[in-house]
Amino acid sequence: MDIELKDGASRAKILGKGAELRSLKLSDKELMWCADPAFWGKSSPILFPMIGNLRGGKTLINGKEYAMTKHGFARDNDFEARKLSDNSAEFTFRGTQSTMESFPFAFELKLKYTLAGGKLNMDYSVTNGSDTAMPYCIGAHPAFACPNEPGAQFSDYELVFEQPETVNSPVMNLQTRMWGDSDRVNRLTDAREFRLEYSLFDNDCVYFDTIKSKSVSLVSAKSGKGVKLTWSGFTTLGVWTPDHKQAPFVCIEPWCGCDDYDTDSGVFGEKRGIQTAQPGETKNYSITIEEV
Repeated sequence: MDIELKDGASRAKILGKGAELRSLKLSDKELMWCADPAFWGKSSPILFPMIGNLRGGKTLINGKEYAMTKHGFARDNDFEARKLSDNSAEFTFRGTQSTMESFPFAFELKLKYTLAGGKLNMDYSVTNGSDTAMPYCIGAHPAFACPNEPGAQFSDYELVFEQPETVNSPVMNLQTRMWGDSDRVNRLTDAREFRLEYSLFDNDCVYFDTIKSKSVSLVSAKSGKGVKLTWSGFTTLGVWTPDHKQAPFVCIEPWCGCDDYDTDSGVFGEKRGIQTAQPGETKNYSITIEEV
């Protein structure tokens, strides 16, 4: 079931499939990418229990080999949708016999949306219903219209981090679909501003795997206007657009976990950024979206 939220002039639409945010207007402007399949047919999928790719599409969990698809299975499944009020809704997905074939744990994944005060809050929770420790990745993948002002170009926009950052990002090997642990590119040196260019994405995602910031703004360098994401619980940030299509959007993706590095062991619980929930434990994450 799809749900629409409203609060004053703000509006949001969330799909039941994947609990995916499809539309967000905090004033009179649509902030989200329209999911045109000519470029990319999604707008904000949830990434669970995997982010990116595994080496050869397989991993070891408790000594047994499992195959898992890119970005996991949550985004492709229907969530149980429950509207709590005009401005709030909760979406729940629980493990099934089918999900056990690639991820051998009982779990409950929830995503609550609250539209209030000119902001959208997205609260994630992961509960381990198994009797053993559960390793998992979790991440967001919201795609924002960019450019989003008349006459603007993609290269007019920049990311502005909360704190000065020094980042040497790993480079994606497009043949193996793994990060090169020793193959890194300097992205920032004690700086907050990161200007966007399509050429930055020649090797897929730009991955900020060592940032300290807990918020970033996507703004026009000309007008200073745009959108701000603030997060809690997530530890790294991916930024992506399909450069070969000159797509009019950019994804800003708080993550815990990522594609395998070329030096990783192949054991799922040893992946970079992996989260672990003990039996019965619930872990929480959040993202807030607002205009600037």
